[in-house]
Amino acid sequence: MKSYPDPYLHFENLESPETQEFAAAAHAETRARFLENDKARALSDGILAQLQDTRQIPFCQEHRARMYHFHQDAEYPKGVYRVCTAATYRSGYPEWKILFSVADFDELLGDDVYLGGLSHLVEKPNRALLTLSKSGGDTAYTLEVDLEAGELVEGGFHFPAGKNHVSWRDENSVWVCPAWNERQLTESGYPREVWLVERGKSFEESLPVYQIAEDGMMVNAWRYLDPQGSPIDLIEASDGFYTKTYLQVSAEGEAKPLNLPNDCDVVGYLAGHLLLTLRKDWNRANQSYPSGALVAVKLNRGELGAAQLLFAPDETQALESVETTKRFVVASLLENVQGRLKAWRFTDGKWQEVELPRLPSGALEMTDQPWGGDVVYLAASDFTTPLTLFALDLNVMELTVMRRQPQQFDSDGINVQQFWTTSADGERIPYFHVGKKTPRPTRRPWFMPHGGFGIPELPHYLGSVGKYWLEEGNAFVLANIRGGGEFGPRWHQAAQGISKHKSVDDLLAVVRDLSERGISSPKHIGLQGGSNGGLITAAAFVREPQSIGALVCEVPLTDMIRYPLLSAGSSWTDEYGNPQKYEVCKRWLGELSPYHNLSDGIDYPPALITTSLSDDRVHPAHALKFYAKLRETSPQSWLYAPDGGGHTGNGTQRESADELACVLLFLKEFLG
Repeated sequence: MKSYPDPYLHFENLESPETQEFAAAAHAETRARFLENDKARALSDGILAQLQDTRQIPFCQEHRARMYHFHQDAEYPKGVYRVCTAATYRSGYPEWKILFSVADFDELLGDDVYLGGLSHLVEKPNRALLTLSKSGGDTAYTLEVDLEAGELVEGGFHFPAGKNHVSWRDENSVWVCPAWNERQLTESGYPREVWLVERGKSFEESLPVYQIAEDGMMVNAWRYLDPQGSPIDLIEASDGFYTKTYLQVSAEGEAKPLNLPNDCDVVGYLAGHLLLTLRKDWNRANQSYPSGALVAVKLNRGELGAAQLLFAPDETQALESVETTKRFVVASLLENVQGRLKAWRFTDGKWQEVELPRLPSGALEMTDQPWGGDVVYLAASDFTTPLTLFALDLNVMELTVMRRQPQQFDSDGINVQQFWTTSADGERIPYFHVGKKTPRPTRRPWFMPHGGFGIPELPHYLGSVGKYWLEEGNAFVLANIRGGGEFGPRWHQAAQGISKHKSVDDLLAVVRDLSERGISSPKHIGLQGGSNGGLITAAAFVREPQSIGALVCEVPLTDMIRYPLLSAGSSWTDEYGNPQKYEVCKRWLGELSPYHNLSDGIDYPPALITTSLSDDRVHPAHALKFYAKLRETSPQSWLYAPDGGGHTGNGTQRESADELACVLLFLKEFLG
């Protein structure tokens, strides 16, 4: 049986002075090397100016003709929550009123907090549940605020910090899945209990409704409002990332399981119908509904009725997201990695598709749906076209431009091409190449793959990357490798579990194809990936260092033997397999694991590894161990490890600008 030495195991203890001092020293060295000079300061200032440009589109939540928006600038680095009327917003001259400043909560809570989210009570939107993240991580406080009065609600719904799920049931009750002490947690560190908490009652006086076993993944609970009927309360009890049971909660607090596939997702509720997306084929009542489909199922007092297929993807399509309005179901689709929209209305006893206005291609995202109406806000962009915010009124099928973001870089001469290449097992893999045509293969292409958890990589506007990378004659490559969701469940499942190596195969096939086409050469090729993308790029870096010029590896997984034991790692065994439980998984993941496959005597390209010591999702030890082992033999290895920001970089705009500047300067120096 193969052993997996772990010389830097001690870095898993984040409370250890040795770990903290190691990370702080390496981070300081990286900042001194790349950021503490006039060129770097000018670059960071330029990026910050783009982030704080007042011409940027303020994406809002609309409630009762008022537009709510989270805003950050130089005066408010942690941000403020503000509001204007819909009329002034649409005029192009919004008259903002600040409702609260996030920084004011630091003193109140005695902690360093950042905005994690805000959930308005739909029926009374001046009341909201405010989520405040500790140091930018997933652990967060929940507070009830009265936005009109500008104060916390006395005796309101206030809960301690944890990876809690708290959601409105009605004005006087909330669903709480607590995670502020050990007995409430699964082995993954997420909630395992569901409670109904009513106003005026303490948590201890509240009603426990449901509980899963400690070896489950998590529970969540929420209420669906139906503009055409009565609301329903649902519990999602997840055994793993892709396996779950749904239960409907009665008025008496009884949770009754629904007879749904254990690998489907409930994505909406309208006109008495649950809306489901399917990961696998579903055979029911002599009917078959294919993997990747959108299905509406009648729900009546906990019993499922007739089902109707709304959408079934072909080989080029994927269902990305679903939204409901007062009368319509709207689905955002991908077709050859380009955004599309479909919609249906329940009339004459069945769901019928409606014809929509012509929409732009590229990346298309539904950003908001004001409750009680049939308007959907859409954001559209592509690599070289800035964001445009549209309002789609489904009642009259009218598409209106609300805002256009200004150009952030000169796109003249920049071409966008979609190429296809063949991976090791014969599968054809698409990728986008964005850049200017040059006569020699000297351009520096910056690769950005993800390849995990069914998450697609889309052709979004490149903004700062365009300004400070493409304008200089460099290129950007978006690789749509397997493991992502660009072509639905089949594309994801092809690189899941013991087949995870196929994501790496695909990425390396794209890297080699770029050289074979004469577009670039290995010493000029840079890889960047975060989280699961960090795993894939690091694995490619270790497997074929001769094919790559430099690596940027952000908040990555790198220890695939011990990952289930670190932070939220045990919740990802559906994605990767469990090496702590199954020998076959240990063998396959051992071959993939970047940390364990670093070898002495190999000339690895330069690498910049990033993490945050407040990352409570992907344990910082993944980055620390990989960096420490790589640095033994590769002196051009660097660690960027600030204290805050968590897994998602939830911090100030200056912190974001500094990190991007560091990445850009690193790539420019080492890609030649």
